[in-house]
Amino acid sequence: MAMLTSQANVAHQQHVTPPPTLTKQPLTPPLTDKKQSLGVRRVIAFFKQIRAGRNTDQDTRIEFQLAEGEYDQIESALQSDDVLSGYVEEKIRYDYDGDQRRLAVRMPTGIHERFIDAVEDDIRSQLKRIRNGSGKKAEFAQKVHPGRSTEIRFDTNALSSSKSKYEPDASFGHEDAQYPGVIVEVAYSQKKTCLDRLADNYILDSDASVQIVICLHIEYDNKETSKATLSVWRPQLLDTPDGPELRAVEVVADEAFRDDEGNAVDHPGLRLRLSDFAYEELAQNELGDEDTDIYISGSQLCRYLYAAESRVERALGKHSFTKEVKKRKRSETPPEEIRAGDEAKYAEQERRAAKRADFDMDYEERSSTKSLSDC
Repeated sequence: MAMLTSQANVAHQQHVTPPPTLTKQPLTPPLTDKKQSLGVRRVIAFFKQIRAGRNTDQDTRIEFQLAEGEYDQIESALQSDDVLSGYVEEKIRYDYDGDQRRLAVRMPTGIHERFIDAVEDDIRSQLKRIRNGSGKKAEFAQKVHPGRSTEIRFDTNALSSSKSKYEPDASFGHEDAQYPGVIVEVAYSQKKTCLDRLADNYILDSDASVQIVICLHIEYDNKETSKATLSVWRPQLLDTPDGPELRAVEVVADEAFRDDEGNAVDHPGLRLRLSDFAYEELAQNELGDEDTDIYISGSQLCRYLYAAESRVERALGKHSFTKEVKKRKRSETPPEEIRAGDEAKYAEQERRAAKRADFDMDYEERSSTKSLSDC
């Protein structure tokens, strides 16, 4: 679900002018970036900024508009840097819309992660009860598994090698299905058009294999409200003059389960069918008419959200010693021995790399200007 809070959309079309003075600098950017465009360098630099703990932006979703071929260069750059690649894979979630060439970096908050975990756990618990039953429903539920934010890729553009890539907040799918049937996203302050577009991409690009997209929207961008809403999209095949047309239809639109003051409201809640967890033909073949509901009330959603907020906001205890205790961490073993005479060579290489990096940052700051774009 898209999940999502305040949005800073960063466009990468910038006006580049040469630096004002080049007395001590080369006429071109460093050779290390010779094959990388400015858009690629900015995304990689942003990943490094997050890894270094220097990202102070409070937005939980930041978008970069890329040019043709830049996404492939970003993936290639990550593959060539094991340290950064490992960090991005473990700590950073990002989506890529191949049609729009738009990369969105997700930075979930503690509230976000605890809330989605509670919702996912409730769905998982209800599936477990169905598994422990009998008949086709139990057999079907035994093949449904949570995917959390497992990467999903779609082939959307035959003219490009790039595939759209998404990492949803939570997902559930049948073990015999290529795509999850149920996707859940927690949104913070993303614009409504972004949520609609994300639901379109999940449902249309999967050819309706994704049966339902759920968005739990928390309005943290507005300090005057604690409102939270639920939106749901489902696939619908419509007859048009040009033939059948698949659309993602919003069947539940921004229905509040918590009001502006943070109180639970009378809301029907989130209701799924067991058949939603697989594409239509597979569900029909294995379930037939033996379907059943999975349900989370609006008041329960509100309790999950309050618990997530409370856990993050309240002061938490930790262990303390009655007297001063020294702490000793084990010493690290170098990954490989440096041969005699190599230290000076490595030190010189590091010095040159640092010098190139300093110039690159200075060159980019003086030769480009940022431009912001909407969704």
